[in-house]
Amino acid sequence: MEPAFREYRADDAVAVCDVLNSVFTQSFISHEGWYRDTASDFTAPVAILDGKIVGAIPLRRRTYRVAPDAQVVAYVEHRVGVAEEVRATGIGSGMQACAKQFLQGRAEVLLVYRGAERSIGYKFYEKNGFHDVTCIRPYSVGPADGSADGVKWLGADEFFANEATWASIFDNCYAPFCGYHVRWPGFLRDMTDSVLWQESIRHEFAFAMLEDQGEPVGYMVVGKRKDAFQVMDIAVREGSVERLKRLLAATQAVSATVGCRATDCSPLAAACRQLGAPCPPREGAMMIMAHILDIEATAAKVWHDVPALRDVEVRVWTPEREGVIHQANNPARTLTLELKEHMLSRLLLRRLDLAVAVAEDRITLRHVEAGDAQALAQALPPCPWVYHQIDYL
Repeated sequence: MEPAFREYRADDAVAVCDVLNSVFTQSFISHEGWYRDTASDFTAPVAILDGKIVGAIPLRRRTYRVAPDAQVVAYVEHRVGVAEEVRATGIGSGMQACAKQFLQGRAEVLLVYRGAERSIGYKFYEKNGFHDVTCIRPYSVGPADGSADGVKWLGADEFFANEATWASIFDNCYAPFCGYHVRWPGFLRDMTDSVLWQESIRHEFAFAMLEDQGEPVGYMVVGKRKDAFQVMDIAVREGSVERLKRLLAATQAVSATVGCRATDCSPLAAACRQLGAPCPPREGAMMIMAHILDIEATAAKVWHDVPALRDVEVRVWTPEREGVIHQANNPARTLTLELKEHMLSRLLLRRLDLAVAVAEDRITLRHVEAGDAQALAQALPPCPWVYHQIDYL
């Protein structure tokens, strides 16, 4: 019998939870936790064989900041699970195809956090149309010689009572950056209380504040699991590397070494390197991989208006599909970008320098006129992405 695929329903809860627990035995979630975790912003494709659920891919709805002027709705995949007896039979790909169908009109992008680029799991995502949009390196900061002046460790209640202050510091620190999901009032408490961190990954948390002249200028959330410490969230005003180093120096009070995950452009990566942490090889890095669900809807959110292109219909073509990325009411002409799918993901998530790609023939332009490449580069300028471990789903 062939498997059937459909969207998750509330009465699937116990069966899906049990299948995932049988696959991910080190990240068990109770039935009670599952009900709490899936109460909102959740769906999943499920696979059914002989009347029994044999697979599921949990999907969490998030709004991602992909540029200072652009946000997209993404469903983030976590814990792709297929029962052992039916693995390697195409069920995972079947669930991916199912999700791409029922999410049409509800989101622009599918995302996943995935490491081990040479692994079967990574190649599974590539096969199903996911492509890298950023690389996150795992730094390890040893006992610090730097100053931790002005750093105070806070209890949870005191820390969360000042969450509006931390949100202001975060916005100030990361205003030039993108690549993370948009935060809401009470974000840090909600995330540290989430089923993922409390039940599945089982983290304990510690909280630090940095002051200059009696004013809060930075904060840090550190997680602990099985004697391993990790910076979950950190921000300082002006993105000061020196202030980040002071916060990181204070981690020696809780651990001999602390892990930090950061993109190359992040001020956190600079702070780690200045504290003596070697730059880890890409082999151990994690990627954010993306699949564009809807070309037109994504483009409508990320396109930056450029007068020179207002009366031009701009299309994209890949070997797999095509679409319109800029509509004009009465187009004077049509311009087409020809590129590969992996470049389309980067282009629409504002991770590609379009002018360079055109100059290198990685993107070709059809019906091009003088100045088009420069205008397109202004309409879709690349943005630097950073990563915050507490965002992990």
